[in-house]
Amino acid sequence: MRKNEVKGIFNLINTSDKICIAGHKAPDGDCIGSVMALYNFLKPFNKNITVMIDGNIPYNYKAFTDESIILKNYDNEEFDLLFVLDTSDTKRLGKFEDVLKKSKKTVVIDHHKTNEGFGDINIIDNEMSSTGELLYDILKASDLDISVEVAVLIYIAILTDTGKFSYTNTTSNTHRKAAELIDLGVNVSEIDNIVYNSKPSNIVRAFIDCVSGVELYYENRLGITAITKSILDKNNADIADIDGVVEYIREIKEVEVSCVLKENDEGTKVSLRSKNNIDVSAVSVKYKGGGHAKAAGFELNENIENAKKIIIEEFKEYFV
Repeated sequence: MRKNEVKGIFNLINTSDKICIAGHKAPDGDCIGSVMALYNFLKPFNKNITVMIDGNIPYNYKAFTDESIILKNYDNEEFDLLFVLDTSDTKRLGKFEDVLKKSKKTVVIDHHKTNEGFGDINIIDNEMSSTGELLYDILKASDLDISVEVAVLIYIAILTDTGKFSYTNTTSNTHRKAAELIDLGVNVSEIDNIVYNSKPSNIVRAFIDCVSGVELYYENRLGITAITKSILDKNNADIADIDGVVEYIREIKEVEVSCVLKENDEGTKVSLRSKNNIDVSAVSVKYKGGGHAKAAGFELNENIENAKKIIIEEFKEYFV
């Protein structure tokens, strides 16, 4: 990230009236934390700000999100400036993809290595643990005050995308920035309780149903399960709330790649994780998806059973 890029971003902010902040569909903690952090940081600028996220906010992030400001549908409104956060390609904007055509300038801030840059200004750093960490560097470089509320949201983005600072994307700089955020007033234990220790009982039951269906292949090195509509209906749960299943499978000693197949109206969303040397983003890119070496995903216009066959075949070369 160069100083002139940051200067360019804040020049655009200062000269824009209508600003949109967009994140990827089916939002996770990094997306929600980053989008809401930037929204709250820009509020004192007295701009006309719109937020776009395609998908429900999971239960554990609702306490940190003002859902009243998130646009439900897009009516081709035009913007002076568009921020796209934590979104590896334009398709990931979901039903809000057309906003790119209606914005005079676009700034892309992301940490996915599969992001080729589709903005007028692209700040993409795949060495960063999270978009939240990258956004923090940008906000710090402005020399403007970072409020406790903004610090909390950035901390959530970093915390969740590093798996509580346990993934290989966690660096000493990540820890130093987390310490700075704590110094700004972040209450670590309070956030941990809300994000990780507040599952409603129906969500726990749905989680159990998902993990009880795990199937292991290639001498237990590939683990697969599915989050089906029937599981969601049975437990009165939303798919946005069933989080952590793919990480749970990865905890199995022999498993090197874990996969969760999420059934939806369009087909199946595939979430992949690895814990050794397999780059799951290489598989994801083949199906026009994106992500990181250890965490990636894509969508298939297939039912659960066909999607499972595709995944088993894709990883055959890694395990046979």
